[in-house]
Amino acid sequence: MNKRSIPACIATFSCIFALAACAGPGPTDTAFPNPDAAMTPEGSFPNVDHLRMVEPGMTKGQVYELIGVPHFHESVFRVRVWNYLFHFRSADKPVTCQYQIQFDDDSRVTKTRWADPQCETFAPAKPAQ
Repeated sequence: MNKRSIPACIATFSCIFALAACAGPGPTDTAFPNPDAAMTPEGSFPNVDHLRMVEPGMTKGQVYELIGVPHFHESVFRVRVWNYLFHFRSADKPVTCQYQIQFDDDSRVTKTRWADPQCETFAPAKPAQ
């Protein structure tokens, strides 16, 4: 290998790794990830009013504007699941909850769910109108 081919190899491998990172998890992987794997391991305290506004039919851009980027290694393109690690204030201590948003082929919300159904009491879904 000559000296000129080393930078080319590095550039090639960098592109491959970058593209692999953009692919994210499988399009139908709806298992909740291990909280320790979060890019934002501290999670966040969401704006509950904004969280309640997430509903089927919304685009990824609309969800992003309401509650921000997913907390795990998930990208935008071809990814059908975003996962979040949220904290809520309870009477005695903060409670940590995992929240998931599932998208269809058109990147629109089809379903939201909590890892622990009890967490919905902190941010109940918006009532149907």
